[in-house]
Amino acid sequence: MRVFLDNCRTTKVLPEVAQVVQQYMIEKFVRPDGLYQSAQEIYDDLTQAREFFAKSINADFGEEIVFTSGATESNNLAILGVARANKKLGNHIIISALEHGSVMSIASHLKDEGFDVTVVPVDSRGFVKMDDLQKAITPSTILVSIIAIGHFVGSIMPLQDIGEILSQQDHKIYFHTDAAEMYAKFPVDVKKLKVDLLSVSGHKFHAPKGVGFLYVRKGTKIEPVMYGAESFDRRRPGGENVPAIMGMKKAAEIAFEEMDLARQNLRKLQEYFVNQVESQIDHVILNGPRGEHRTPYNVNFSFQFIEGEAISLALSMEGVEVATGSACASEKLEPNYAILAIGGDHERAHGSIRFTFDRFTTKEQIDYTVEKLKAVVSWLRTISPIKAMR
Repeated sequence: MRVFLDNCRTTKVLPEVAQVVQQYMIEKFVRPDGLYQSAQEIYDDLTQAREFFAKSINADFGEEIVFTSGATESNNLAILGVARANKKLGNHIIISALEHGSVMSIASHLKDEGFDVTVVPVDSRGFVKMDDLQKAITPSTILVSIIAIGHFVGSIMPLQDIGEILSQQDHKIYFHTDAAEMYAKFPVDVKKLKVDLLSVSGHKFHAPKGVGFLYVRKGTKIEPVMYGAESFDRRRPGGENVPAIMGMKKAAEIAFEEMDLARQNLRKLQEYFVNQVESQIDHVILNGPRGEHRTPYNVNFSFQFIEGEAISLALSMEGVEVATGSACASEKLEPNYAILAIGGDHERAHGSIRFTFDRFTTKEQIDYTVEKLKAVVSWLRTISPIKAMR
């Protein structure tokens, strides 16, 4: 049996989505900027896709949607674009300690440009410390970027509370969220959350890789981060990936139809998996929150006395594919920053494994995973030099 439980990293493209992509690669292949009829048809299709995505997050205008190559590009456009466009008003940016690596890198780059960056800590369950966030706000704060769901420990951030705090300040503070792990899995309402910018990646919900979008609230002062001939959107020049965009639209339509049922089923599987692991394997720590404040798509355990890399490799030999380390940095030997951020030590960070589900994950796959995980952990501990020293 092959069990893929690294769906936070990417998901498989649905057959229905692949059919749409192929149609726009072979039949509807033209660009939207021509003066002929087939180009106008593509322009209309992209405009309708914009309207669809805007409606899906309760945005007012299709023009508030900027198609990108994914959440990393969206994060760059949102944070760099707003920071640079508003630097005369202030130079202070706030992010959380659980941001995706792309946001961490962008913040580091802004420091080099002379911006002041505050990293707000999180508590032991992975939630932003609200008192620290409020204390971090200054008259020079122009942007706050808080991830919607911690991609490693699964914590659902209190975005609505954060949006309320920012809206009550004496000056405008733009609010951005990386919603790659939230969109098409949970309802998203940009008005309710009071966010000005929101990043999405299609490959997180069974669309192709290399496509996503950024929501930019009308009136947001933002600069482009790429330059070239204007095409469908002046904020993001260059040719649009029309097949992927239309595939993403199809994937989102399917996800919204199945969203509530998928979340209910996965919550049951998540609770079952956690109970099975904790009852059958000793010395395990669940990283992140339990219950409704955790996304049902994510479980993260630290296994004491052994390395996560060893567990991942051994499970792979049994057909179970999981993640260790941060979502985009598993190759590194550095301890996982998310586990350190919630108070874990280096041993706990190095021994962490992330299991992430999609709506096709089954109980049979969970049972198989637990069986193989139990055997792998037992074997690795018998040869572990860490346990031998205890």
